[in-house]
Amino acid sequence: MRCTLVLLRGWSVFTRARFFSTSNRQRLARRWSCLLLAALGVRLDVRGWLPADRGPVGALHVANHISWIDNLALLATFPLPAVAKREVADWLMIGRFARGLGTIFIDRDRLRSLPGDVARVGEVLRSGTGVLVTPEGTTWCGAGMGRFRPAMFQAAIDAGAAVRPVAIRYRTEDGGPTAAAAFVGPDSLIRSLRRVIATRGLVVEVHCLPALAARTSPDRRALALLAEYSIADVVEACAPSGSRHPIPARTRSVATVPRVPV
Repeated sequence: MRCTLVLLRGWSVFTRARFFSTSNRQRLARRWSCLLLAALGVRLDVRGWLPADRGPVGALHVANHISWIDNLALLATFPLPAVAKREVADWLMIGRFARGLGTIFIDRDRLRSLPGDVARVGEVLRSGTGVLVTPEGTTWCGAGMGRFRPAMFQAAIDAGAAVRPVAIRYRTEDGGPTAAAAFVGPDSLIRSLRRVIATRGLVVEVHCLPALAARTSPDRRALALLAEYSIADVVEACAPSGSRHPIPARTRSVATVPRVPV
């Protein structure tokens, strides 16, 4: 019941979100996401250094993807526009929220539109606003990860933006990993929602990792690989040994961005 009330309240507000200033939209997104996480019984645990975007260019925030809850956790931490598949715009309620937050919708089935999508992300970054991306392109169970698609990393290189890896991990209150939040395969949103609500002590960890300087990377593939492994080091730290990340090569040559005092 509480979850439904938060959804309805958010839906009524986000219908007018496009008329709000960027700062007001961000505050609204953070507050609504925190309220919805609490209504679902999910505790948010943010770890690491949480930077403040104050430069002329926004940062590309890249995260692994496990569940639809990822989006709430990311918005509660970084209330920024995200890149999402075009179908999300048509989802009941969720589409309204996404449009109100300035989500950048892309058609993953049209490869010809990819250069234009990358250019749009680059424009947002150059405007000083950060962007959230999940480069795996699909959800994983949380015990392992998929390969990061490099396309959106080109937007960071073109804009001269920093890349901020963000690792997402789900656990119980006693510290053990859990797949209760995983949204994969034939799972339905309703079934996943019921499972999340029924899970007591569910915690979503958001690990803010050191930023990477895009311009010091030889290309977008090397940058994607470095971000991928930065996140995999956290996600798979408690995973069974058989699920370790399969890519043998690691690239550590990309320089980190100096931290800016908050």
